[in-house]
Amino acid sequence: MPRHRREPGDAGGGDYFPYAASALAGAVVCLALTITSGGREAIDTAAYFPLGVPLMAAAIFVISYVFPLRAWRWTLSMAAGQLVAMLLAGSSLNLWPLAIIAMLVYSTPQFLAGLAGSRLGRRKATSRAR
Repeated sequence: MPRHRREPGDAGGGDYFPYAASALAGAVVCLALTITSGGREAIDTAAYFPLGVPLMAAAIFVISYVFPLRAWRWTLSMAAGQLVAMLLAGSSLNLWPLAIIAMLVYSTPQFLAGLAGSRLGRRKATSRAR
């Protein structure tokens, strides 16, 4: 039986760092915004879109650059980290279906940053292999 060859940046085989890093980045940004706003949900703060989203997109870009294969997973991990942060901050789950839809829409910049980082990371890996 052929063995699965691990590609550079592949997070398979027990390498959970990109999952943990992206989830932690999402949680830290959301908790920081919640704390600095006096307890309001991060998404309800004035700094979420001009500060929080670019910080999270930059984190996803770097993680996707280093781990370019199937980089969409890192954005989903970040969304999970944001959800954990919201629960830790005392958010209720009464509007969770709407929150999931909103999170998907609000995560578009992170998905795009992940796509760009992944493409650059693959390009660099390909040029190194030559």
